[in-house]
Amino acid sequence: MRDAIKDAVKNLAVKALPSLSLRVLSVRSRRLIESQARSLGLTTLARNISAATGGKVAGGPFAGMKLDYEALPVHAAPKFMGTYELEIHSCIERVIKVAPRRVVNIGCAEGFYAVGLAMRLPESQVFAADADPKAVRATLRNAELNNVRDRVHGVGIVRAGQFGGLLRSDLSFLIMDCEGAEFALLNPISDPILLRTIILVEVHPGFGSESEIASRFFHSHRSQTFNQLSRSRGNIRSIPGIDLRLATDERRGDDRWLYLEPISQQ
Repeated sequence: MRDAIKDAVKNLAVKALPSLSLRVLSVRSRRLIESQARSLGLTTLARNISAATGGKVAGGPFAGMKLDYEALPVHAAPKFMGTYELEIHSCIERVIKVAPRRVVNIGCAEGFYAVGLAMRLPESQVFAADADPKAVRATLRNAELNNVRDRVHGVGIVRAGQFGGLLRSDLSFLIMDCEGAEFALLNPISDPILLRTIILVEVHPGFGSESEIASRFFHSHRSQTFNQLSRSRGNIRSIPGIDLRLATDERRGDDRWLYLEPISQQ
């Protein structure tokens, strides 16, 4: 009951004051995650995996990417393992084949997607947005480590009605994880450019359902929902001394992902 009340309050705050509440919620959430990671020993786990992999992602779409864990010390073990958000790896590879020239990442955190996509899409310009200034700094730091700093641009909060200044009509990719703000931001009425954009969004059920967003793009996009998958040992790299169950546990709730691809691109 307490969690339901907290989600309801957050939902109302995001809808009433989206920019201010998003910044407060994002910064507060990240600092809380950092604190929890320390108390649960997840920082030690991430550092041990980073040491074993040479500070690089071990597998997945961004295998070989360097990450400075200390830039944003949250629960990063699954990212170093290469199993992070395994559910959408196929979407990422599909987008890479399409090769959009413009990528916008809302909720960039340490830059896992912003930097990874810049590496895999050498002709693309990537805009990394986050309400937490520490996250933007971490993203730019990791962009430097991977020699893509010239194509990764840090921005703060992106508001509804502003996507036209970031996305391009000749095909862009928007990837989002923004604490429920996706319901306010993904609106083709305020941002018509979205009707021609590939979209991959993590949907937070406490704020609404993926069908609510998909219905807004019913005539312009094909949609696909991805639910969470179990992590099996068969497709995970074994690292001596590392508990794979802990290392691949993303500690998430009932979040899921919605992939929207313009019908004109199919």
